[in-house]
Amino acid sequence: MIKKEELEKLLKLKGKIKGVFLQTDAKYIIENEGEEGLLRLEEKVKEVGNYSLDYRNAKAMEWYDAGLRPISLLLIKDVFGYNDKQIREMGRMAAKFSFIIKLFVRFFASIEKLVERISDYYKMQYNIGKLEVVNFDNEGKKLSLALKNFKIHPLVCLYLEGYFQGVGELALKGDVTCKEIKCIFRGDSFNEYLVQW
Repeated sequence: MIKKEELEKLLKLKGKIKGVFLQTDAKYIIENEGEEGLLRLEEKVKEVGNYSLDYRNAKAMEWYDAGLRPISLLLIKDVFGYNDKQIREMGRMAAKFSFIIKLFVRFFASIEKLVERISDYYKMQYNIGKLEVVNFDNEGKKLSLALKNFKIHPLVCLYLEGYFQGVGELALKGDVTCKEIKCIFRGDSFNEYLVQW
């Protein structure tokens, strides 16, 4: 059971995130839990305090409080009993559901161009933290990404692990893995993700 104090603390987090996350969360829930599942989630949102999580009317390119990202994941985990693996899968599928990602991947047709612009794309989605390419080895088929000044919630770190995998799968049209190798919630100074294909 989620404590209201935890949700209130998350709402005080600085930063904004684009509303596409609400759309992809809703799509994932409808695909996996049906329309009734989304109704259950909406009821839970009202029960704990209606946190501007309007899944049906969310605007993809509108800014929302960054704290709503972990709040949505926590409520989804609570309502459906999702484990970490399922939260990670939500992130992976979000990349595939997002029209923004599809446009981004299509626009930058090569992996080199995509990697070159990944920090710019990140800034379009979040105004908190900074995503940097640590290492890109196309021949060795690996990419390391550092996410700095981004301490929101451990569930978001897990979600992003899946998300980066999903973006990689779309861009490379094949098998991709992603592993969080550093995490601010495990004592590291930033998050780092290793993407391999």
